[in-house]
Amino acid sequence: MGGEHRIKFPNIRMSGTSWVVPRTLAENLRYLSREVNDMEIVLFDTPQGSNIPTKDEVLELRGLCGELGMTCNVHFPFGVCGPEDEAEIMRYDDSCMRMIELFEPLEPSAWVLHIDGNVRRTGTPSDNIDKWRENARKSLARIGSSVPDKKKICAETLDYDFDYVFDIVKEAGLSVCLDIGHLIIGGYPVRERIEKYLPDAGVVHIHGVRPDGTDHVDMSYFDPALFRRIVSLCADGRERIMSIEVFEEDYDKSIAAIKGFSI
Repeated sequence: MGGEHRIKFPNIRMSGTSWVVPRTLAENLRYLSREVNDMEIVLFDTPQGSNIPTKDEVLELRGLCGELGMTCNVHFPFGVCGPEDEAEIMRYDDSCMRMIELFEPLEPSAWVLHIDGNVRRTGTPSDNIDKWRENARKSLARIGSSVPDKKKICAETLDYDFDYVFDIVKEAGLSVCLDIGHLIIGGYPVRERIEKYLPDAGVVHIHGVRPDGTDHVDMSYFDPALFRRIVSLCADGRERIMSIEVFEEDYDKSIAAIKGFSI
């Protein structure tokens, strides 16, 4: 077990994505273990390709986590509520629940879920808010019932105004995945929203945002004062995952940037 050189902040398990080196999930886990305590398994499953592991690969990851003193959180490959057809919504819910069953042996530190809108790049998730909110309520109830600890399912702040669904997330007994970059891109009052959502957040996503709006770039594009404020607010007694949600060469650049932020 390693860990003596890992980045540490009070009540925070630092995490990196499973796409920092162009290799297997296990090899990414080993690479990340030098600097952080957790890996965000970023899944995709499309007609063009899939990185969904086999049951044996999940068991391999479990053993490696024990060896390295690591944990993993899982980012679902599917969102919920995006389609308007009820049968299609159920299909996406069922797909998420299959992922929960597959990764159960790994005992994930968290599950990150998108509650998708069906209107892109606006502050509003849907043209029919009442119906969308009802669909969200049903989907979160279904998915929440499939895990022992509902608080580990964290609904991510996306491009729409998260206030449209925040109350439903809390009513369902779930947590928030607070993506700081998405708040920045959306033009929301970032510090105000951080203080509003963080008490209910189990996961925080950090990544740089360039002046042209490109996100998920290295942390040299992140305000050091804002980072220090987030770390300070996280010292409230609740353990959280803080995932550096960047990929490939942006990861090592981000680690260097974070080490340069004076805490």
